[in-house]
Amino acid sequence: MMRHLLWALALGAAVASAAEVTVIRPKTDAFIGQEWEYYILLGDQPKPIADLRPGERVTLQVPAATQTIVIQCPKGVGANYDEARIDYDFKTNSRAFFVLTAKPKCVSVQPMDARAAAPMMSATRPRTEGRLIEYDAPKKGGGGTALVTATVASVPALTTTDSADKDLIAAATAAWVEAFNSRDPARMSALYDPEAVLADAAEPRARVGADAINDYYKSLAKRKTQRVALGERNLRLLGDTTAIDSGTFTYFEMRDGNAITTPGRYSFTYQKRGAKWVIVDHQTSVAAR
Repeated sequence: MMRHLLWALALGAAVASAAEVTVIRPKTDAFIGQEWEYYILLGDQPKPIADLRPGERVTLQVPAATQTIVIQCPKGVGANYDEARIDYDFKTNSRAFFVLTAKPKCVSVQPMDARAAAPMMSATRPRTEGRLIEYDAPKKGGGGTALVTATVASVPALTTTDSADKDLIAAATAAWVEAFNSRDPARMSALYDPEAVLADAAEPRARVGADAINDYYKSLAKRKTQRVALGERNLRLLGDTTAIDSGTFTYFEMRDGNAITTPGRYSFTYQKRGAKWVIVDHQTSVAAR
């Protein structure tokens, strides 16, 4: 039980220091087999955290301690892959963009700043939320070939107004994660507009207004070991004062000495109040397994 508790606490600490990573895969018909999924892995982790099809992009939260992003490209039939790797300083650069360019064997991985990546973001679609990853682990002794290794110390700072607002919204959602994991109802409630609506699919009706939302988090705070971590994200600006941040998340919790994980989906609608972005509509639901 102690081992599981330490794991849960370590997870909560990791969530508070995450980097936002967007991987973009422009559509291309250059090579045979390029319609297959590419798989995104962190360092030497054995399983992918996302897959990408041609013309898709995905935004993920990864631990800031991550040092390497790996792209695996299937080669032929069976669990055989070519690989492309890039080393990156996520502690220094907490928001990163990578563009994949198809090669005869796998891809090249190019880091970009937000301004350079913007046209490719516009030309691709978000990865479908909640799509299952169909992946066969490489056979022992039959791993992929490392094709790309690059070290990037830093990228230019985000400079556009659009990027500045997106940074603030991303920070607001990160503050929600940190507040949720702190189990502090007052800290959670402070992130919402006084007339906000919170709809949790596990409840029979929505919570409307500051008092009702505060009661929701008071009840939630009784689950002392529960933590949350974000997965895929899709952030959209709707004019100058409205934005939507939606994606997937995972609840982590200890029950009867066992570590339980529950996947879900979220959607936060933000309104800009002065210089601050606050949540005016909150939708969460448990995802189908």
